[in-house]
Amino acid sequence: MKRFLLVLCCVASGTIAQVTNIETPGNLKSEHDVGCISVEQVAADFSPADLFGGISECHRDRSYDKAVELMIVAQLRGEFDKLRVADKTAHQAMQVLALQTQDAGGRRYQRQMQEAFQRFGGTGSPHHTKLCQQVKQQGLPRHSPSYMIQHGMKAITGFEGDGLVDDFNDQRAWDNLLKTYLKCSG
Repeated sequence: MKRFLLVLCCVASGTIAQVTNIETPGNLKSEHDVGCISVEQVAADFSPADLFGGISECHRDRSYDKAVELMIVAQLRGEFDKLRVADKTAHQAMQVLALQTQDAGGRRYQRQMQEAFQRFGGTGSPHHTKLCQQVKQQGLPRHSPSYMIQHGMKAITGFEGDGLVDDFNDQRAWDNLLKTYLKCSG
């Protein structure tokens, strides 16, 4: 039995693949150090990568309600970027940003954010209604999706053009996300 385990360990260790992490310039890069800001202070050129930095700051400041609102806006803008970035492998950028933020927040991050989400309420709650009004007032995002484009495989293997979907109608996509993703009325 010991011999079998020894052979199994030797075989298994020889078959473990070598993992190489390749970073491209601009991968998940934040362009603006936004800090722990309120949703009213979110500028049209703040990307999800910028906002995730703000979420981390809010968590450090114990401003969990602000962190949740920034998380919702970051996720909304990330969904917008998923629609306009052509390389589908790049779309994982949002998951990676969320995991990095969670890891940086430590053991209590998930519980504290869950509690803040519960305080925020669901669709139609006063917080939700106010957030919808603020996001609509800010209008169409104008941030660069380069943080996401540079995260995809095509940033390594090469792509032609700017990495965006051809003939993308940004206003129509944004209006649709406000209605279907964020579930804002009117």
